[in-house]
Amino acid sequence: MTASSVQTIAELNARLKDLETVVQRQSSTSPERIIKASHAASSSDTPNYIDMVVVSHEFTDHCNRATLQEVPSDTPVFATEAAARLITSWHHFRHVHLIASLSKREEGQRNTSPDALPTWLGISRITSKGNALYFHSAILITFSIRPISGDEAIEGIIYTPHGILADDLRIVSSASPRIDVLALLHGLHDIKLSMKQLNLGGHNALRAQRICGAKYWVSTHDEVKKAGGIVNHFLKRKVWTVEDVLKDEKRKSGKAGMGTPILYHPYLVTQRGLMGLFKSLKGSHPDAVGGESSRQEFAPPPGPPPGHGFLPPPGPPPSHQQPRDEPPPYHDWTVIEDTALLPPPPSLGHETSPSGNASLSEADRAHEWCRTYPLIQPHQPTPLQHDSVQSGDIRLVKPREYQGNLTMTRSGSWSGSTSPGAKDACLLSSLPCYFAVPDSPLVTRTKKVIYFEVRVTSYGPGRGGDASSIALGYCAMPYPTWRMPGWERGSLAVHGDDGRRYVNDTWGGKDFTSAIQAGETVGLGMEFAEPDMPPQYGISPAQPSTMKVEIFFTRNGMREAGWNLHEERDARNDLGVDGLDGHFDLYAAIGLFGGVNYEVNFHRHLWLYQPV
Repeated sequence: MTASSVQTIAELNARLKDLETVVQRQSSTSPERIIKASHAASSSDTPNYIDMVVVSHEFTDHCNRATLQEVPSDTPVFATEAAARLITSWHHFRHVHLIASLSKREEGQRNTSPDALPTWLGISRITSKGNALYFHSAILITFSIRPISGDEAIEGIIYTPHGILADDLRIVSSASPRIDVLALLHGLHDIKLSMKQLNLGGHNALRAQRICGAKYWVSTHDEVKKAGGIVNHFLKRKVWTVEDVLKDEKRKSGKAGMGTPILYHPYLVTQRGLMGLFKSLKGSHPDAVGGESSRQEFAPPPGPPPGHGFLPPPGPPPSHQQPRDEPPPYHDWTVIEDTALLPPPPSLGHETSPSGNASLSEADRAHEWCRTYPLIQPHQPTPLQHDSVQSGDIRLVKPREYQGNLTMTRSGSWSGSTSPGAKDACLLSSLPCYFAVPDSPLVTRTKKVIYFEVRVTSYGPGRGGDASSIALGYCAMPYPTWRMPGWERGSLAVHGDDGRRYVNDTWGGKDFTSAIQAGETVGLGMEFAEPDMPPQYGISPAQPSTMKVEIFFTRNGMREAGWNLHEERDARNDLGVDGLDGHFDLYAAIGLFGGVNYEVNFHRHLWLYQPV
């Protein structure tokens, strides 16, 4: 990984001190501090010049615990949902605030300053539709150090380390009051992991700069990272410069800008240029960071420059080697290890589903709901409850979001239909299909299998342009019932519209099977077993052991596909398997969208497929 020019928080503080010294020397006034008397308010003896911390993503290259814990604990932190949950779990910072999303309905409401910030400073997040985990999103920081009137503009800085679709920045150009974007922080390199776009690259950045009218374009998050294992094989990087992007654009379109003038030439900010970002915020443009103390001149080293007075090495250049009497030796292929013995590569997910229908506001509400209501611990069922589940006598509970009919036709058998155009709703069983306390293989020393089937009688009209759909899954409680199973923490599911599997996945799922058709009977099961390796010495009894968990899917009485819950995962995009590994109670979940006529069976003698 490319080394940072600032290695520690102490070094950053020293740079900020130099910067503020220059600014105060250049300007007779200074805007209100974010933290009152922050230089003296730190709990340490060292003055703190860091006014706030903004975290855009929860991944370790954005949210590094060791680095952030060097920051004084009384520094306010503003972070996205997942990052805020992670940072709060460290119990280091006293104040962790969520960054609110900036949606179209909030265009005219430019008061994005939470109580922890002064009124002249605002922070919000711009997201892309269908990008539920906000991988391609942006942080917008706005400021105005004096009251504005009429059509005067406030200023803003847009930070988007992985890039955001350029068209999603139109909300900035149409905001009221007007926002003059001082800087766009967007990378140049085009980076992909298999077919998934990680960093959107220079072409998107150039278009984004034109849409938002940024005066400066700062290249960010282009450092080269070392990836290990199978991920390194799928990681592809295309390195671009500004000149390359402009030339490529001209080559493809025949003219620069495709007819759109470049109002400001994108400027990759150097140390001197970086000071321009602070010109409107804190006064006139200083010559250099650090004031007079940083102005140093150096004489050239003695002697001639390289290339003068040195003889070439003996012999012909490498491209003119003498002919050899024998061919070069063959590569010893026997030293290559048998790749068939390696574990399969991780299944790569999608950013969006081709049939996704949920809105970002619903996703935001669900993320906040899950943060507020953590998973509940398993409980010991009564003998009657446990026996009822074992015999298939399981009830379904209609959530308030459910629009349609639901009838128990016999013990453990249900018939239902949802109204045409119905929104997402998740039916849950009234009792767990898997009780973590009495059913755990770590207790019983025997395998535990749970399973149920659904027959799709017919599909009716969907909602808008989206077709109706059904999903089969399992959830740990509590679960937001306006979300399809598999989308939020503690849940997994196979979705019938795209045939993908979702495990705690608010992205676009992973390819798994074909879509579920009307007239088909499908089933979903989970199999829990003892781990292959016994518990090791040095592992605390309080640490739960990892069970073997297999998920299997059936269609019309035949076992069609499955996966290992603990398969190798994509560390960047997969959110883990919390709540699903056998240490929490698990409830049956049936997700529905649009008009669907269906039957659900929990009784073994009614199943087309019979688990072993």
